Amino acid sequence: MVKRHRSNTPVARIALAASLLLLVAAPMLRAQEYRTIDPSGVWTNETGSLSLMLTGDALSFSYQSVFGATAHICDGAGVAGLESQGVYHQIDEQGTISFTISEREVRMSAVAGVPSFCGAGWNGELFTRKGFKAATRCTVDAAKARLYQVMPSPPRERKGYLVAGNAVETVPTQHGDAGAFVLVRYKGAKATTVGLLKRAMLKCPR
Repeated sequence: MVKRHRSNTPVARIALAASLLLLVAAPMLRAQEYRTIDPSGVWTNETGSLSLMLTGDALSFSYQSVFGATAHICDGAGVAGLESQGVYHQIDEQGTISFTISEREVRMSAVAGVPSFCGAGWNGELFTRKGFKAATRCTVDAAKARLYQVMPSPPRERKGYLVAGNAVETVPTQHGDAGAFVLVRYKGAKATTVGLLKRAMLKCPR
């Protein structure tokens, strides 16, 4: 049997301490590297508008734009899931759409297939901070305000609801069948939720 000698010299102790420090520091460095950028608000450019609301790993969006020489229309909403740092993917039966988020911009692009709410020929879209407007804080002004799903068109009711006095962050909807709704984020004591809410149920600053 070979016995291993365990060094207890000052140099060895320093090396061990340095190794332990790296083990502790590595998760902290990764946490800083994967800092979440919250793009919640309204992004506009010369051709379109994109409303975003983030909660956890889910990025809800409402989008309308035009593209191409014959002014094809993009019109849709959905929920994209976190794929990697600053990148969210929305997947449906026709393709995968990417939202790449940075401090300065939001870039939409097709990863595979075509966006079901735009069709063929769409080359993506860029929204910069120049066209950004932060979400508006409003208060629920009804005894019970039912939340609706972001994706189906027209919107469908969810089981969840808010009550009078609940404070929410809101952005306007952009897609066609949701004109009576706004996209909201409610931060409760135990959880945060995002959904559509009827505009008439809210009291907002003028």
